[in-house]
Amino acid sequence: MTSRDLAAAPGGRHRLDAFFWPRAIAVVGASDDTTIIRGKLMEVLLQHDFDGPIYPISPSRREIRGLPAYPSLAEVPGPVDLALVAVPPGNVLSVVEDCARHGVKGAVIYTSGFAEEGGAAAEQQARISAIAQEAGLHVCGPNAIGFFNLRGRLACTFSPAAILGEPPEGGIERALGRIGIAAQSGGLSFALFNRGLRRRLGFSYVVSTGNEATLEAAEFASYMLQEGGTDVLMLFLESARSADKLFALAREAADGGRPVVVAKVGRSEAGRRAAASHTASLTGSDSAYDAVFRHYGMFRADDQEDMLDIAAALSVCPLPKGNRVAIITSSGGSGAWMADACTQAGLALPQLDSGTQARIAARLPSYGAVDNPVDTTAQGVKELGDIIAMVLDSAAIDAVIVVMPLAATARIPLDAERLRAAVAESGKPVLLYSYTLPSDAARDVMRDVRIPVYDSFTGCARGLAALVDFAAFRRDWAAAPALPRVPDGGRAERIAGLLPAAGTVLAEHRAKALLRDYGFPLPPEGLARTEEEAVATAAGIMAATGAEAVALKIQSPGIPHKTDAGGVALALRTPAEIAAAYRGILAAAARQAPDAEIDGVLVQPMLAPGLEMLAGFVVDDDLGPIVTVGLGGIFVEVLADVASAPAPIDAVQARRLIGRLKGLPLLQGARGRPPLDIAALADFLALLSRLAVDSGDRIRAFDVNPLFVHEEGRGVTVVDATAMLAVQREAASAA
Repeated sequence: MTSRDLAAAPGGRHRLDAFFWPRAIAVVGASDDTTIIRGKLMEVLLQHDFDGPIYPISPSRREIRGLPAYPSLAEVPGPVDLALVAVPPGNVLSVVEDCARHGVKGAVIYTSGFAEEGGAAAEQQARISAIAQEAGLHVCGPNAIGFFNLRGRLACTFSPAAILGEPPEGGIERALGRIGIAAQSGGLSFALFNRGLRRRLGFSYVVSTGNEATLEAAEFASYMLQEGGTDVLMLFLESARSADKLFALAREAADGGRPVVVAKVGRSEAGRRAAASHTASLTGSDSAYDAVFRHYGMFRADDQEDMLDIAAALSVCPLPKGNRVAIITSSGGSGAWMADACTQAGLALPQLDSGTQARIAARLPSYGAVDNPVDTTAQGVKELGDIIAMVLDSAAIDAVIVVMPLAATARIPLDAERLRAAVAESGKPVLLYSYTLPSDAARDVMRDVRIPVYDSFTGCARGLAALVDFAAFRRDWAAAPALPRVPDGGRAERIAGLLPAAGTVLAEHRAKALLRDYGFPLPPEGLARTEEEAVATAAGIMAATGAEAVALKIQSPGIPHKTDAGGVALALRTPAEIAAAYRGILAAAARQAPDAEIDGVLVQPMLAPGLEMLAGFVVDDDLGPIVTVGLGGIFVEVLADVASAPAPIDAVQARRLIGRLKGLPLLQGARGRPPLDIAALADFLALLSRLAVDSGDRIRAFDVNPLFVHEEGRGVTVVDATAMLAVQREAASAA
């Protein structure tokens, strides 16, 4: 199907159809000189035989590359769907205005020198964005390398990676596949493509988004999924300009069962600075991105090869039913090394069943190994195809890794057709690691058999682990997909009423009032503002609860760390102890924070002990509210054992979040101790995540630490809580 055929076929179903499948293209700033970007654009575009009209735009030329040239878009004899803009920065705005005026539907702006420079240049990009959005003009860039639609044989880029010639890359047929790339870095988008071709991966689209004046990486990626030719996405992100678009893409991919492999830079301070200067955007908290990616089953990669290792497996292999892998090797040492890599990746290597071992033993020399790994030795390689089929047939195995050399171009000791049939019949993934550098011919054979080839132990194990993880994610997602971020209007109004008129910190009693409003049961407490009130409140609490003692805590937005300021007294039993403690707490507060506003002293019953946990949420600048759970008390700083997810979550998702903690055995009842109330903890996290969404931008952070988790069936108890507000509401109201 040709570009023009496909442009008509979708019938305008998606707003980007005309961008990726244009009927006519204008190259604004076109040139014959292939040593410059404007000339390279023409060269690459013409190489792929776009079958619609191409209109070079140049005020000084009448013909470019054998095509009639026109001084402006106004002189073009027909409608234009897509404009490729490669002109000096000072001319870009007028070109965008021309595009808007003449009904152009999409534009790729290759020119640099806009938002990435800041100041007046950033303002110029803002004007470009405003004009384009008003006209419905979809812009890729500025500062972009363009895109390559391999399905439509349309290369709108100056990247040499899009010039497909002789092997090892081969022609467009060898490059075509179902992996889509969208990257905020132009160089990396086509670098991934180039590296992937050498590994015999196939691609549908490659897009460099640049400064994202109107279209973001998530929008391009979403189009790839909706268009129907993409099964695996690769994303390179420096930031998420619109969290809603990233969340929409993540949900769309998860709903469709299509994996996303993402690289997000900004882990280090230097990385964050580089990202901000390169794309003129701010990066958010790295842990927040981790939480979002994991929640939606997206794979975060460490480098280009890691991305390709994961995508290679996900793009061709069926998903396994479990994590049990068998290794079949012709080299004992390489097999042992692969076993170590698999174990480190969380994969299991069970013993093969006795029947399978017996069948393998009949085909190997006596010095071969029939357990797991299976070592055929060099003498048994000729039996490799049959042995792979035997192992695939074993009910004890979910996946197979073959370890063998693929350096020889002329001889590959495998029957490709037999192997293809065995893989298809078993429905189990097979991956291959070559301990010599694999030849191009061998890669071609394995591509046709749909077995990904790796040249590193860890990469192969990582690819298989990704298959296992994605299979588990799909099962979990089907049980409890992510909830939409829809705030409860009534709750939001009540939250606003419970917040103080001014200030940036909520003291404990105010933070607990929010939880109480959400229906979470809290122990009886009372705020005392005099010594006498403290004694009377304590007497009432002990009578109502049967507690033998109370605790007193200073309540002040200016004293968030109460214990450090001497603002906490525990295990008070008599009126005299309570009165003395009240005076001591106020005196300590006056010494430590003489200017702090004191709300009073909170009187609480001494609570039954439980496992100290932390629960809370923080509102990330990029991604919104992120809910977190972990071991509390001193363990927060010492172990940093926490797990996070974007809010809201339900109780099922909360249980999965708790299950990621290293301290999970403490909750499950380690060393003969009784199991704790994980269900109540999950319910509390779900409630807290709902508060995070409903509070909107009013609360920036909310901490419950410690949160006591009691024995199973006895619930959880909020011991302490605090919240940070976004702004001083008085000032905001005045503004």
